[in-house]
Amino acid sequence: MTIILKQTRNELKELVLNPAILAVVILPIFMSKIIGYAMREAGVEFLLLCVWILFAQVMVGIMLTGPNLIEERESKTFDALLCTPLNFRQILMSKCIPILAASLFSQSLVYIINEGIQLTLLKLLVPMLVGGIVFIEIGAIIGLLISSSKTGSAVSAVVMVLLFLIVSVYPSLPQWTYSIFVILPSVEVVEIMNGLSNSQGILWRESIMLVIWLLGLSGIIAFIGKKRY
Repeated sequence: MTIILKQTRNELKELVLNPAILAVVILPIFMSKIIGYAMREAGVEFLLLCVWILFAQVMVGIMLTGPNLIEERESKTFDALLCTPLNFRQILMSKCIPILAASLFSQSLVYIINEGIQLTLLKLLVPMLVGGIVFIEIGAIIGLLISSSKTGSAVSAVVMVLLFLIVSVYPSLPQWTYSIFVILPSVEVVEIMNGLSNSQGILWRESIMLVIWLLGLSGIIAFIGKKRY
């Protein structure tokens, strides 16, 4: 446990000291405030606050995890860690926990900078946490399967943009399309957070499907680790 905590601290330190990584964490906060203000001034209700929280999840989770893992595999840093007492699962945890902390920080500030400190934020912490983990897992799968940093960055960006854009446009589509889009984790996260924000209670169908994503992606990562590491 001590060596895991030490490695996690090292990863967190590298994350905090990297300006490019900090830019990824701060960008959703900046965009949610600037674009949200512009839309309110124009009298347009297009991207809800929960969508911007989702943007922080996919931006930080996928864009930090995927390319970073590929870069470490290319530089053999990941392989070097496998020669330490840490196993594959522990190494991955030490790398993903700091990214999860950055994700929660970004999501929380997106809410606070737009709505202030309110009790509703406490209601959203669970979907913020679970959603953050899900998109980190998606980024980890990309990072573990793709060997080229250029390809990995492109794939991460495409996946991130698609998950965000679908959430942005599906409310304007015919109602029957919801049964198709709801299988996507990004839609599930936004629907769960919207339900909690609007005092509709827990949306059990979306919540169960999000947990299935969480467990399924965890299983895929474990399978990759068993086969390759």
